[in-house]
Amino acid sequence: MEALLQLNIHGYNLIMVPWNIFLALIPCIVAYYMTKGVGKRGWEKLGNQKIAFVLLFLFWLFFFPNTAYLFMIVRHLVNYCDDFDKYRVCLDGSWKVMFFFVYAAIGIPTFYYALNKMEKLFRSMCGKAYATALPIFVIPITTIAVMFGLYSRYNSWDVLFRPTELLKTVTTYFTEIHLLTDFIVITVILYLIYYVTRGLSSS
Repeated sequence: MEALLQLNIHGYNLIMVPWNIFLALIPCIVAYYMTKGVGKRGWEKLGNQKIAFVLLFLFWLFFFPNTAYLFMIVRHLVNYCDDFDKYRVCLDGSWKVMFFFVYAAIGIPTFYYALNKMEKLFRSMCGKAYATALPIFVIPITTIAVMFGLYSRYNSWDVLFRPTELLKTVTTYFTEIHLLTDFIVITVILYLIYYVTRGLSSS
């Protein structure tokens, strides 16, 4: 068992593959069952279930950034090869490029499905305006959460246990130019992934 836990590719522990995919599937599953549970009822018809809906939405939002975090997996390709030929092709281990690409690409369907499912739910419950605002609101928050994981190694639970520290960290993302650049670029790319995928899926 210990040997299995130590399996890695270029220093990346393989046990993290199913774990990260599992985390990315959680918001998809939550959105699916919230849609099933709500049905065609509007917000006003939820009655006493409104609190449950809000709590489930916060739980969804809590885990949703794990879908986008998968896109960052390709960073593990940095310096993955010590033996390039003149065309920058690794003579021993080019398969790693495909492995990390496919692994990171799992983020596309999970990111799109979870957000689009929640957007459709908001549309049926609260109307077009709320549905339109949801991705605009959620995607920048997702970027901040991804940067938390990348730079400060925070995880989802730190939102509950270290909120003050997280707020202090957020301020650096908007006051230090290189971090602000990262925030803007990542946010724009996430918008493109979502809206282009939505456009293609509806065409």
